[in-house]
Amino acid sequence: ARGARACPRANRAFRRRRTRARASSTARAPTPRAAIEVTFISEDGKSPPATTTVARPEVLRTVALDAKCELYAGVNKLLNCGGAGNCGTCAVDVRRGGEFLSERTDAEARKLKAGKLKESWRLSCQCVVDGPDGAELEVALRPKLR
Repeated sequence: ARGARACPRANRAFRRRRTRARASSTARAPTPRAAIEVTFISEDGKSPPATTTVARPEVLRTVALDAKCELYAGVNKLLNCGGAGNCGTCAVDVRRGGEFLSERTDAEARKLKAGKLKESWRLSCQCVVDGPDGAELEVALRPKLR
């Protein structure tokens, strides 16, 4: 009988602590992050440009897929590596704003050295978009190696 009465009291104390913790965490407003405008244009010109805003550091591949851009063509929609940097099918040509992307990774350096990427190309799964408020980034999707 004692255990049954002790349990509700402990529960009430737990609920009070949890409510206080919840109130204190919601009272703090998140600090606003800089907004970067990213424009995706198709290399072939068949689809109109898509523009989206990134409010926090985010992988460029995720930004493109969230904006419903055709990052992959044909069978590569199914056979891509899923963001590991192995296949190179998510390559994009950075036309403007390359300074707002993270440094090249080892995977990108290997592809560049092998001749599978040009100097202005990046693997969208390997670079992170981050920069000051009002920054603009323009990226061409599915560039052709000529």
